[in-house]
Amino acid sequence: MRKKRLAAPTAMTDIAFLLLLFFLILAISTHVLPIPLKPAQSAYSTTTEEPKHLLLVRANGELFYQEKAVLLEDLPLAEQFSLLADKDTPFRTMGPVIEALKQRGVTTLHCIVEPRP
Repeated sequence: MRKKRLAAPTAMTDIAFLLLLFFLILAISTHVLPIPLKPAQSAYSTTTEEPKHLLLVRANGELFYQEKAVLLEDLPLAEQFSLLADKDTPFRTMGPVIEALKQRGVTTLHCIVEPRP
């Protein structure tokens, strides 16, 4: 007489696969900025795509492009830029950056903010 199995032999592989998916999704969703910033908050965001040309501006006016400190003159020429600034950055620091991007031919400037909790 044959013994009945308590669980299917594939149950452990299913559980392992689900755990793997869980950790992959968790790792992808926790995107950490390389430069410490406190972005401003907004009620909602309308896009979920990753910005192609992301320019980070710290409160002291330092600029970062692709995780490296950069001068405005060294930025690549592009029509669109995404701008992420520290919420403590004064506008007197942001104004010249926006004007310089405009003079370099940037037609669309996306301002990135964090969603409000």
